[in-house]
Amino acid sequence: MIFAIVAVVIAYYTVVPGLEAARHASDDDKRKLVAWFRLLLAVLLFILFAGLVLTFRFGRLFFPRASTPRTKTQYVDAWSESAKRMETPPAEKDDA
Repeated sequence: MIFAIVAVVIAYYTVVPGLEAARHASDDDKRKLVAWFRLLLAVLLFILFAGLVLTFRFGRLFFPRASTPRTKTQYVDAWSESAKRMETPPAEKDDA
């Protein structure tokens, strides 16, 4: 968003006066204006391209960071774990 605002501001403050100057300019002055606006266009396109690269971080696709090796998950049997934790009730005496 900021890059678009910068581009509009630069275009408004340079292109409009340049068009006014081109109406009354000689051929040599017109060539200078064309060269100036080509340079301005190159700078604006570079700013917009740099903004896209910074916004979407294309570097992470081409230069990925080194990651730590993944750890293997230990799967335990839930029934055996519950049997280890279970408290056995005391034995009942038969009165018969």
